[in-house]
Amino acid sequence: MRVLDGIRIVDFTRHMAGPFATLVLADHGADVIKVESLEGDSSRTGGADKLGDQSALFLLWNRGKRSLSIDMRTAEGKALVLDLIREADVLVENYRPGVADRIGIGYAAMAELNPRLVYCSVSAFGPQAALRDAPGTDPVVQATSGIVSLTGERGRDGVLVGAPIADFTGAMYAVQAILLALLARERTGRGQHVEVPMLFGVLSMLTTRLGTYWASGEDPERFGSAHAVHVPYGAYRTADGQAMAGTYGGESWPKFARAIGLPELLEDPRFATGALRREHRDALAAIIEPVFAQRTTEDWRARFAAEGALFAPVLTLSEILSHPQVEEAGLVQTLQHPTAGAIPQIGPPISMSETPPAIDRHPPLLGEHTDEVLREAGCDDATIARLRAAGVVR
Repeated sequence: MRVLDGIRIVDFTRHMAGPFATLVLADHGADVIKVESLEGDSSRTGGADKLGDQSALFLLWNRGKRSLSIDMRTAEGKALVLDLIREADVLVENYRPGVADRIGIGYAAMAELNPRLVYCSVSAFGPQAALRDAPGTDPVVQATSGIVSLTGERGRDGVLVGAPIADFTGAMYAVQAILLALLARERTGRGQHVEVPMLFGVLSMLTTRLGTYWASGEDPERFGSAHAVHVPYGAYRTADGQAMAGTYGGESWPKFARAIGLPELLEDPRFATGALRREHRDALAAIIEPVFAQRTTEDWRARFAAEGALFAPVLTLSEILSHPQVEEAGLVQTLQHPTAGAIPQIGPPISMSETPPAIDRHPPLLGEHTDEVLREAGCDDATIARLRAAGVVR
């Protein structure tokens, strides 16, 4: 048993934020019907990387779903999709605000069709007038949100976060919104419209930097790999790599000083408090950085472990994917795909003792489940053959 068994989701999303949200829901048992045009989700052919003959991005965002390839511009295609929505629990779309209304699947019409429907809209900026019609992708949202201005080295231009944080945050808030609305429906019997602007999701993450801004009235600085508040705390070059080490209050500063072999720093009045260490961060860095360069990362790991001080090597993807912590958890899993063969996936990160998630479907081929879904909607084989011959479905 999985917690969302019996929940049917009609998924009109493309690219990452929407598809990753419905992937999470599929891992937990939801029946996700991915409604695609006859050409398919553009991420099927997007990106430069392939796993076998398939887009690596599509394969990472769409496991666990069934693909219905249908032309909604035709009257029959539209009617079939509306039949699915009429019986669904959730509809998810990530069109620009207003597009769903124009193509006839906007919230007002769908709520009238199915009053119990949870309708989730994921967008770059939300329905507010100022940016409502602006196109938005993850880098654009990162730039608009302020996170680019906070990321990067001091004295240099801001940079993107190295992962699609705006898309991913939007996906996670969409999952939360859908689950909250389903819980509300259990209590009220009614669905509702939930809106998830990626911009607002990123803004909600900026708590530490917002604290600085609201306290001082000034835009926070960039500090590269160093912590904005706790000093010392950052990435240091070692003799053979890079490591993250630092302090976070309490006894962490004495532990750090002893771990690097400089207990005399504890007697230096410039570094006596957290506020003073922030004030003299450059002077402290000038002392610490040459010391880290004298030993290997493993040497430092052992010394920091002996003191119980905060430390981690800076790992590459290949290193973390083969790390015992990840291997023991079985997080990296493999699915068999009909044309791409064995494809790797990061499995569900949430563990549940009574209703564990699972990966039970490969990312679908375009239209792989068209016949199956249409039969469930009441179409017989002759009708399906006629629809395919007419170009309504693939």
